[in-house]
Amino acid sequence: MSLNNIEEISFCIHQDAPKIHCLTNPVTMQDVANLLLAAGGSAVMGQDEQEVEEITSFCHGTLLNTGVPDIAKIQACILAGQKANALGHPVVLDPVGAGASTFRRKELQKLLQAVHPTAVRCNQEEAVVLCSLLSDTDSPEKHGGVESSLQMAERDVCLIAGQAASLLNCTVLITGKEDVVSDGKQTQILTGGDSRIRRITGGGCMLSALCTLFLCTDTSAFDAVRAAGALWRETALEAGRRTDTEKSGIGSFHVHLFDVLEEKLMYTSKHKF
Repeated sequence: MSLNNIEEISFCIHQDAPKIHCLTNPVTMQDVANLLLAAGGSAVMGQDEQEVEEITSFCHGTLLNTGVPDIAKIQACILAGQKANALGHPVVLDPVGAGASTFRRKELQKLLQAVHPTAVRCNQEEAVVLCSLLSDTDSPEKHGGVESSLQMAERDVCLIAGQAASLLNCTVLITGKEDVVSDGKQTQILTGGDSRIRRITGGGCMLSALCTLFLCTDTSAFDAVRAAGALWRETALEAGRRTDTEKSGIGSFHVHLFDVLEEKLMYTSKHKF
């Protein structure tokens, strides 16, 4: 069966309740776990290299988030990613703050030499850094941290998404004012959403987890990542509407994200079939 829409993806998620092994950023660990539960899956968060292969073996997908990295964290990501590759499980790489330091760039390059991601979810600056690591492309001398300091034109984002996808041989989702998803052959721009998603910590980390969950269904990587990106924008839009109706602040927006996502996926899984 080829899954082409959110209703079928949602139905399969609620049927299978995929477990996602999340080697994730400690800053956003709780949000990632709660998002996966709201979406119909669950998180297992092994971090030590002595257990990550074993945990990967009984999960359905693996999320490698390189935020707050150290040598042990990268080694654990390599072991988990290699195990997932061997098992044929989807692997999503979220190269948080890839350009923030020489250490991060070197460790990320080591990771990419050892593990083949199914998909990469990153911001514009992180995408440029990835391309510079895998080709002769020059990258800016100064890089920011988690938040992208680049403001690329839409056409340029599409080009860098296609380049990154081709270099990595996977699907790439670049998030920003508009999101761009590409597998090197097809590219699509995702619009809508609510700008407040960029005012909470972990919006991108949660989207990376959602991509991993959607990849645990019988659909193509491009369609799964595109569906996750589009749904996350729809979720942010509705969360913003509810926040405005209540005349509330950013904390309420954060909470509404989980409520809206759960409602959207629960509704589609119950009413499609």
